[in-house]
Amino acid sequence: MRKKILYALFAATALMATSCELDEKPYNMADESSVAGGDVGTIEAITSGSYSFLKEEYYIKPMHYVGEFGGDNIALSGSTTDNLMYLYNYQRIPDSYQTSYFWNRSYKIIVNANKIISLAKEGTSEKVDQFLGENYFLRGWLYFNLSNIFGRPYAQSPETNLSVPLKLSASMDDFPARTTVKAVYEQVVKDLLKAEQLMNQDRGNIYASKTAAQALLSRVYLYMGENKLAEEYATKVIDSGKYSLLGAEDYQKYSTFTPEENSETIFAIKFVKDKDDLHWYSVGSMYANIDGIGWGEMYASLPYRQLLDKNPSDIRHAFIEPQYILDGNGKKQYCFMFIETVKNSAGVEQRFFRFDKVTPETVNGVTKYKLQATPKAPFKAYKDQYLAEEEGKLVLYAKQAADAADFTRYEVAIDYLLADRASYPKYYVNKCSRQEGQAQLWSPVVLRLAEMYLNRAEARAKQGNTGGALQDVNVTRERAQIPAYTAVPQGTDILDLVLEERRIELAFEGHRKFDIFRNGKTLDRRYPGTHDRGTAAAVKLIVEPTDKAVIELIPQREINAYPVPLVQNPL
Repeated sequence: MRKKILYALFAATALMATSCELDEKPYNMADESSVAGGDVGTIEAITSGSYSFLKEEYYIKPMHYVGEFGGDNIALSGSTTDNLMYLYNYQRIPDSYQTSYFWNRSYKIIVNANKIISLAKEGTSEKVDQFLGENYFLRGWLYFNLSNIFGRPYAQSPETNLSVPLKLSASMDDFPARTTVKAVYEQVVKDLLKAEQLMNQDRGNIYASKTAAQALLSRVYLYMGENKLAEEYATKVIDSGKYSLLGAEDYQKYSTFTPEENSETIFAIKFVKDKDDLHWYSVGSMYANIDGIGWGEMYASLPYRQLLDKNPSDIRHAFIEPQYILDGNGKKQYCFMFIETVKNSAGVEQRFFRFDKVTPETVNGVTKYKLQATPKAPFKAYKDQYLAEEEGKLVLYAKQAADAADFTRYEVAIDYLLADRASYPKYYVNKCSRQEGQAQLWSPVVLRLAEMYLNRAEARAKQGNTGGALQDVNVTRERAQIPAYTAVPQGTDILDLVLEERRIELAFEGHRKFDIFRNGKTLDRRYPGTHDRGTAAAVKLIVEPTDKAVIELIPQREINAYPVPLVQNPL
């Protein structure tokens, strides 16, 4: 019985391809002889089934959530009943359906790939070799994702730290134990090198290709600290001439194009208009409510926006949509805003946005900002109804409570009034929405050319090639219409400079958490957001790269069902 349960977890379903869409077809024993005999139609159908599995809600969402919501580019407003909360606040739970579904669906696709790899004969035909290569690519990519989520960063004792079970067969009797991070990464590299060797056709960027394998190898080698190889493989993709960066205007609308229309996309998971639209249950729905569709609860964080604001002309501002409240004439309204830090009853520091509407008035040639006649508590003015100016700074004197005896001085900034959720201003992110004019349709981009320049920049920086690193960083900066670097600014480390550009360019694409910890950096979350809710023991505002919570717990459901012991990650 236990074996049957596990086989259900690993069961592979093949899907037949019809035009650009995929219809389900069950995998059966007859398919095995067809695959072994080199029947291209059967091999293609099973491979198409693997691509279709990638589109499942609980594959694509957890993959994105772990890499992005575990970083510092985002801030959750208020609370949510979704298990994504535990991916966001590092307060892990072993029965998270997000990680359980991700684990389950990953192994379904892996077993599908294993079927093809074990049965199809290399050299039968160019088409068979192409599909074999695509399955090696998919298996390598999935194990890379699994290891990054459930295994520690490669830089941390990969020879001894555990990753995931390395299942390389389709047998229902094969239940390997967890193996090391190093062993999984070695298999990932082996699979991707084999994929690079076998793939001989370009079926478009919604399928794996030789250059997609090279691009992923660049990322994998970077994660491993193999910087020379990371640079080499990024260069192969850049020099292939198959891809080009979008121009500034189109780049600001990146997510609106289908993958096939996008010259910068190397590999993407294709979501078909109307058929695959997940609406409220898409990745983009957490970032924005568009045309009445979406939760709109996860916003661009304060530190990310401050980083972007270093260059007001940066066209990447287009990916952030502040939800301004307009007056009766359709104009923005002014407000003051500041961050207040308070300690809750458990002694945990919590940060809140404080803001209220103001009206600019010119008095004796000097612009002053007048508070509302009845300002929000505790924003009762001290002495008069205007913000004071002291030593070139605007300040507000307010009481901590309406009946408090003393006023507190706050330095404030003038901004435009925004809609808010639970007092968190709504800075929507649109990078995962609006494909082909549909509010929450999006084809997740797995690999794109800009990443290759930034992979190479990082690899060069780590090899001491500062000039080469700056050259690559300037490629994305110039496209963003901000000044290029001619030298490393004084007091700045070249690696930090590269990682800052990488953070801005690849924001909201699922990279940030991994980029922080694989480089041995510390995650600093001392900014407003509900990651600061909970007890002093649970809240993590500073997360070191060695923290136990950097990796997710093995899903308890999988531990319970597995015939051999699966060691749990440290709690």
